[in-house]
Amino acid sequence: MTVKEMLDVVLSREGLYKNVPNPFATTDLIVQENIRIMNELINDIILKNSLSDLLRECSFTTYAEWAKRTAYALNTVIFSGKYRYKVVVAGTSTVDPATLGLKPGQTGAASDGRRWKCEGDWNQYPFKELADDCAGIDTATMVNMDQRLPMQALNMHQWMVMKASSVQVGTTGLFTIRDKSIYIFPGLAPETEIQFLYYTELPVIASNGTRKAKFDNSTDTTIIPEEILILGTAYRYLKDKDVGNWGEIEQEYLSTLRDYEARGQAPQHIDLAGGALRNVSNYSDGNWDIR
Repeated sequence: MTVKEMLDVVLSREGLYKNVPNPFATTDLIVQENIRIMNELINDIILKNSLSDLLRECSFTTYAEWAKRTAYALNTVIFSGKYRYKVVVAGTSTVDPATLGLKPGQTGAASDGRRWKCEGDWNQYPFKELADDCAGIDTATMVNMDQRLPMQALNMHQWMVMKASSVQVGTTGLFTIRDKSIYIFPGLAPETEIQFLYYTELPVIASNGTRKAKFDNSTDTTIIPEEILILGTAYRYLKDKDVGNWGEIEQEYLSTLRDYEARGQAPQHIDLAGGALRNVSNYSDGNWDIR
């Protein structure tokens, strides 16, 4: 269903006209306001991160550890000590970038001619570096593909407790979410493959297949259920004007939204609210400096 077809239904539900030839070319204020409301609704749904329709799959490999005399390609990211570093000038590396004493955001050259940029904490994986359209992570879906085991999410309290109690010992398979990033607790071997599902912030699809955040062309479609957008836009418009049966449409919208949200919920799931440390064993994985 294109956005033009959805707007026709919306206008009909509002008791107005329909079959506007090109909604994005018209100067009709009612049509333009409905487009604005529909795009606002899309943004609200993205921020809520609750519709399984928005989930996409992502796979990444944990950072490799710096190795002497290894040839690094431009923009390769590795970790050493407590930070991760990006290669600014490619070539064979013989000097550990950790010895440069760089702080996050700083760039410096080693005696072997390699230039490095300090990117930040070694165990931090920013959403945008993993998937450029990532709006949030479904924490119940993180899996260590090398060991074929699910990973477990920690809330901030649990993360700090683990840091305090595991100065010299890492615990495998644990992570937390903050700063729009995944932080992985020490213990995973370098270059471990991890997969997870994330919520896209680009749910609109242009006729050429390009993904985007909002409607701006009559032929655009979306992965968000059309029923949600039609009901949500109609009730918000009528409520703003305080006309029609907006209360009934609002209840229909909320009921429909809950139904779609429930379809993506498993009977049991892991979240950051707690309980993630049950049945977890500690493994001595080495001396790690956790930041």
